[in-house]
This record gives sequence, C-alpha cells and structure tokens, in this order.
Amino acid sequence: MTVMTYPTLLREGTKKTVFVNFMDSCRKMRRQPKHVMDFLLSELAASGSLDGQQRLVVKGRFSPRNLESLLRRYIYEYVICNGCKGTDTTMSRENRLLFLRCEQCGSSRSVAPIKTGFIARVTRVRA
Repeated sequence: MTVMTYPTLLREGTKKTVFVNFMDSCRKMRRQPKHVMDFLLSELAASGSLDGQQRLVVKGRFSPRNLESLLRRYIYEYVICNGCKGTDTTMSRENRLLFLRCEQCGSSRSVAPIKTGFIARVTRVRA
C-alpha cells in the first residue's frame, strides 16, 4: 500500500499557488508529471507550469483541501486497480486509448482521457 503525503502549498504573491511536493507525489503514484499536471490544471480550470525546482505553479488561489480532493480523484481514476484495489499499476497507450494494467492481479481497463477546456452551453432566451 502506498502512503501519500498531503500537498504542501505556498502562496507566491497574491495570485499564484505553488504545489511544493508535486514531484514527490508523482513519484509515489508512479505517473508522469505531465499527465498529473494536465489533470490538475484542467480540473482547476487554471493555467500553470513547472518551475526550475520542479514545483507546480498554478495561477489562482487554491486551498490544500481542493488539491487533496483532486489528487484523491486522480488516484481513484488513474492509479487504483478495480480488481484488487492495489496501487501497483502502470498506464500505457494503445492506439488512441489509455489502459491501466495491474502488476499484481494482471487485470486491465481503459481509462478516460483528460478533458481540457470547458465550453459553456448558452441558450438564448426568447422574448
């Protein structure tokens, strides 16, 4: 069982949030930092990047609870095996689909791609 640490956040100025132990979290989940970063930024509807010290800098003010709940959702969707509930999984791309394969029980399942961007549906009110 992998034990995750809480996200350590710092404020940089008034409009930026820095996720200090981002690379450590990615290493514990055994996932690519780009994939985790894309998920977090699309769910937060914010922009951000990795800085020179490999910390995630997100434009906007976010609380540790917000990032913790998003990390939990990422783990349930992209890390934990549905069969044995283990975290010893790998993610691979076959054709255009992402597959999650468990190293312990050997099961595999497809996972949803990360949806970036939000398009609001606006209907006009007739007068």
